[in-house]
Amino acid sequence: MPRIITVTPNPSIDLLFEADTLVWDDANRVAMPRRCAGGQGINVTRAARILGGESIAVTLIGGTTGDELLQLLDAEGIDVRPAPAPGTTRTFVAVRERSTGRAMLINPVGPACGPAEETALLEELERCMRRGDWVVSSGSVPPGFDTGFHATVRDRALATGARVVVDGDGPALRAAAPGCTLLVPNLPEAERLLGRRIEGIRDAAAAATDLLDFGAETAVITMAAVGAVLASRKVTVPLHAAAPPAPPSASAVGAGDAFLAALLLHIDQGPPIEALRHAVAAGTAVLHASGGELLRREDVERLARVVDVKEAG
Repeated sequence: MPRIITVTPNPSIDLLFEADTLVWDDANRVAMPRRCAGGQGINVTRAARILGGESIAVTLIGGTTGDELLQLLDAEGIDVRPAPAPGTTRTFVAVRERSTGRAMLINPVGPACGPAEETALLEELERCMRRGDWVVSSGSVPPGFDTGFHATVRDRALATGARVVVDGDGPALRAAAPGCTLLVPNLPEAERLLGRRIEGIRDAAAAATDLLDFGAETAVITMAAVGAVLASRKVTVPLHAAAPPAPPSASAVGAGDAFLAALLLHIDQGPPIEALRHAVAAGTAVLHASGGELLRREDVERLARVVDVKEAG
């Protein structure tokens, strides 16, 4: 399996609450939250390790919250390479309503940083990278970072001989998409990147093919409960993988990160159809997890046997 290096410029401590029903303008009595280290890249590293892969998380750390984040990652056995940040690492709050499955997400922008912190993070990344690695640059950037940060990560990774995927949105993804080895937007992100509506599986397959024009070897568009489509220079017709049924009102937080981790771990192991199959299984497995787990490897293996992959063209 390839090694995965994740870059998370704006990590967080995630407080995950649950309530039967949420009410406005009144007290919501809830149990103590699940507390874990968060951020898209960190979740990719977490999922990769659960699935048996090797991954390193490169991230910024600041203040007492940052110290706690490092302790949580160490308790999980995650290999983290921190760079110092001013201020305090942010705290993300999610409250899920069990009766509907809806969630309220409170997502601070993060501590203000500057060129020195951006340089320190990039230098930490360069100490980790080697030829053949997959580098995942994902999530928001803290205030004060250059808007082209993800594009800079792309350039540094490619110069090292690593492969790169940027998991972002809007202008940041538009700037970084050209030259990425892999593109994996979700449906709304793909619409914004291509500047058009995408309706249905066949249209999504055509859109994934158009994403290859950015120079990617493979492009995948995730479509939540509909599954995902994949276009690749290795296949003549795009593929669609249907997602297996998931428990009602399950939380999808982290599903996209698990999808990406599984995709990267399998992309060199065989034909694209198998990488897509395992990626959809991993994303769905997040919806089957319980307690403090992101996903279970046995769920991924079980679901991969029932994921239906067909030509989408």
